[in-house]
Amino acid sequence: MDLRLVWTEKASEDIEAIVRYIARHNTRAAMQIGLEVYERVQILQTYPEAGSILEELGDPHVRKIIYKKWKIVYQNLPQEELIVILRVWPVLRGEVEI
Repeated sequence: MDLRLVWTEKASEDIEAIVRYIARHNTRAAMQIGLEVYERVQILQTYPEAGSILEELGDPHVRKIIYKKWKIVYQNLPQEELIVILRVWPVLRGEVEI
């Protein structure tokens, strides 16, 4: 059974900012990246532990997957059958601010 997947407001704003930034130079690439990030997180519905634990937070339920230049941070809430996308953070920015 697939888990439910929800995006926080911050995560939605993150992906919108990424798409807007890339669109300043290449609209087609911006749309493609947005879709690819969305597609990448779909794996979490079936494989919620696909990512590694986000060590900087010290919470075993907060994990990350890396896609290209971005760290997709999510929380696995197995009792609620829920995955929450918390942030889409540039890898080069260092520690994630949740």
